[in-house]
Amino acid sequence: MMKLDHVNEKMTLKEIMNMNSSLEPELFKLGFNACCSKMETVEAFAKDKNINVKKAIEVLNTKIDEVNMISELLDDYDQ
Repeated sequence: MMKLDHVNEKMTLKEIMNMNSSLEPELFKLGFNACCSKMETVEAFAKDKNINVKKAIEVLNTKIDEVNMISELLDDYDQ
């Protein structure tokens, strides 16, 4: 499996959700309502809703690191 890249505040919510299915629940937990604002950037949405962008990106990238680690372990196991 390909390694996921980290996200940044210029990405749209849709781009992030399309990366991996486990990122959508993370967005919701952080306060991002992705159903109506999928094409909005993380930065723009966060500004509108007073969400700490830096913290949100940190949380999402931690989740991505977790997903990458799990897929790496599974790849090693398959070999």
